[in-house]
Amino acid sequence: MGGLRAKVVPIADLDRIYEEEGPAVIRRVDRDPVSFVHRWSLDADREIAGLIAAQFAYGKIEVFMGFLARLFALMDEGPDRFVRRGAWEGLRGLYYRFQKEDDLVRLFEVLHRIVADHGSLGAMFRSFYEGDTRRAVWRIRDVYLSGDDRLTFFFPRPSSTGAQKRWNMFLRWMVRKDGIDIGIWDFIDPADLTIPLDTHIYKVGRCLGWTGQKTPSYRAAREITEALKRYCPSDPLKYDFFLCHGIGIGAGCTGKRSDRCREKCAVYEI
Repeated sequence: MGGLRAKVVPIADLDRIYEEEGPAVIRRVDRDPVSFVHRWSLDADREIAGLIAAQFAYGKIEVFMGFLARLFALMDEGPDRFVRRGAWEGLRGLYYRFQKEDDLVRLFEVLHRIVADHGSLGAMFRSFYEGDTRRAVWRIRDVYLSGDDRLTFFFPRPSSTGAQKRWNMFLRWMVRKDGIDIGIWDFIDPADLTIPLDTHIYKVGRCLGWTGQKTPSYRAAREITEALKRYCPSDPLKYDFFLCHGIGIGAGCTGKRSDRCREKCAVYEI
């Protein structure tokens, strides 16, 4: 990956820290947008809830979690039934940052079309997926948003160098299976996922030498993912939640190694 020289943390050390610290970190799942996915038991509801929760997971966590709580309060019947019914009156006056009411309605209209065409989000993604999740998102955009730029923030253009963090987070939830991720999609190999690169994972990756990119980008996400494959080739994203919440947020990683990190960072010594 561009001559990157990643710091290779010994596998035993990284896994030991993950096993020791991970359980306490996992208990923070209620502070993460994936908690909205766990509210539902039907796969169709979980898929819709997951995509919506992931797409609005940006900005301050307490703010977007509050917005999502208000949005999902409109879906007592279940997200899938809400989308199929196609009645958006409850969205009036609802907005989040620069996504206004019209943008929300347009997003739900697209979801309505997808479910009508394919039966479920999972069936839709399966039909567009050919081994590359990034290209699958581009194909979805071509079919459902051709000539419409209003939802570019949710469905990025192929020319974008962005990390597609929110899509990659949604895919992690759907593909992996543990106490956090629900793993209901079996047509994508966990080894083929890309890490959801937020500012916390980017800083941790920089500090550990897993990426040399100066800004968060898709290339940085791939470099960090490839570095994590050294520790778990079949499931590199198993460390993601722990690194984000336990090190990035919990230890306040700044991306720069210093003596002040010693007492609060579990991976400092390695």
